[in-house]
Amino acid sequence: MQSKHAPLISFLLVIGVHAGVMAAVILWPSTTKPVEILMPTIQGVLVMAEPKQALPPPPEPPPPPPEKKPEPKPVPKPPPKAPPSERAVKAPEPEPAPPPAEKPAESTPAVPAPAPILPPRAEADQLSNPAPIYPSLSRRLREEGIVVLEILIKADGSVGEIKIKNSSGFKRLDETAVKAVKQWRYHPATQGDKKIDFWYEQPVEFNLR
Repeated sequence: MQSKHAPLISFLLVIGVHAGVMAAVILWPSTTKPVEILMPTIQGVLVMAEPKQALPPPPEPPPPPPEKKPEPKPVPKPPPKAPPSERAVKAPEPEPAPPPAEKPAESTPAVPAPAPILPPRAEADQLSNPAPIYPSLSRRLREEGIVVLEILIKADGSVGEIKIKNSSGFKRLDETAVKAVKQWRYHPATQGDKKIDFWYEQPVEFNLR
């Protein structure tokens, strides 16, 4: 009996051993580390782009062809004129206009030349025109000189305004000359038959010799 069932028992034992090993493997805690999934990284390198070559400028367009000038059209010749008929009357030519009559030259009245002016004259008689009195102080100081006065001689012969044109160099002599000449009388200046006012230069000399 034992010999018949021995192979079967050994087979079952083998199966049981394998099943136990497999159960132990399955139930044994796993000590292996979890597998880390690493994402692939992309590393790039900047590369300088090559400079673009400047494109050559486009070629200039060809100049337009010269415009053709239109040929001048031939001017038609005027038709020949018909010969004048025998009945044609010739218009009389206009007579030339007579030349304008010359106007007589207007006679301009001749302007008479102004009459010459005769300057005034002092009276010859020294009693009417006395000489200036020599100042005594000027005599002692030996003051001498000539005073030239500008005198306005009026038409009646009297003396108007007096100006000292050239001084004698001494105030006393100048003032004495002005006082003396202011009392003088003159023959007035005349232009033709008319007596006029006139500016006249009168020298007065002071001399001790």
